[in-house]
Amino acid sequence: MNNMKAENFYIISFSYKSLNLEEREEFVRTGYKNIMEEYFQRKEIKGYTALETCLRVELYLETGENFDIDMFLERMNASNTRIYRGKDAVKYLLTVICGLDSVIKGEDQILSQIKKTYLEYMENNKTSALLNIIFNKAVETGKKFRSVSGISRKNLSLDSIAVKFIKSKFSNLEDKNIFIIGVGELSQEILAILHKINNDKITMTNRSRKKSIEVQKLFCGVMTAEFDEKYKVVKNSDIIISATSAPHLVLKESFMKEILADGKERFFLDLAVPRDIDTELKKYNNVTLYHLEDIWDEYNKNIDRRNNIADEYYYIIEEQMEKLGKKLMSRYQRN
Repeated sequence: MNNMKAENFYIISFSYKSLNLEEREEFVRTGYKNIMEEYFQRKEIKGYTALETCLRVELYLETGENFDIDMFLERMNASNTRIYRGKDAVKYLLTVICGLDSVIKGEDQILSQIKKTYLEYMENNKTSALLNIIFNKAVETGKKFRSVSGISRKNLSLDSIAVKFIKSKFSNLEDKNIFIIGVGELSQEILAILHKINNDKITMTNRSRKKSIEVQKLFCGVMTAEFDEKYKVVKNSDIIISATSAPHLVLKESFMKEILADGKERFFLDLAVPRDIDTELKKYNNVTLYHLEDIWDEYNKNIDRRNNIADEYYYIIEEQMEKLGKKLMSRYQRN
């Protein structure tokens, strides 16, 4: 359908395809949410949501009639962005939520991340009627695509790939002291996998002690530590995994000089954006520090199968686009 009556629907995308990790980190720090809220209060934006994941930051907007996209991007100090509008924006959103724009094609996390983000903004009265219709159809499409295609049945989610990457660096994990920083969705999924391998040498921490205890109850034998005690736990750990949503460094080199001087080999995996772990740690011979970009070899071993499935079942997205177009046209005619 050529005219979806969604001309004022914009997506502004900052993803791993257009910005590297450092550039995405810098954009997150700009305070872009305050700018969106300012436009919202002036009614230049009728509704918005903002998605932040380790691989993308995306803004979803319904704009007013006099919205100036160039001025908006200038306020954001945004460059190397991808802009989608109207039908193209809808198609892009459906492609993303089905996992077809992800590094791990067909992965499940992006569906839950978009759904969670949308519901959060809707509950805070930041979305619009148009955004509600589009996002509800998007979530429906993401679920249907995975159910019909079976693309995500092979375990290639970010958490499973992260653990496979860790396994590739060690002969075994059973005797390793493992420290997980953060108790968000990704951290919990990694914890669940590691818990099956090594259930008596895992420690986790989070800035919220209450949240740590809640998660601990799900995993018998896992220990918790106060967030302020994290450096003491690092001292006794072989493997440190960090995936918090903190806007600043969580582990700083200046606080670890004495710890790292003991010569003990330590493996750090930083899955956060912005990064949690000081890159200065790389100068120590007894430290190996990896980031998101380092762990994709495991995925590349299985990429062909998922590419074939994505192509075979792409018709689902096209069908859902058609249905959404009819719904938006009906809404337009009623108004």
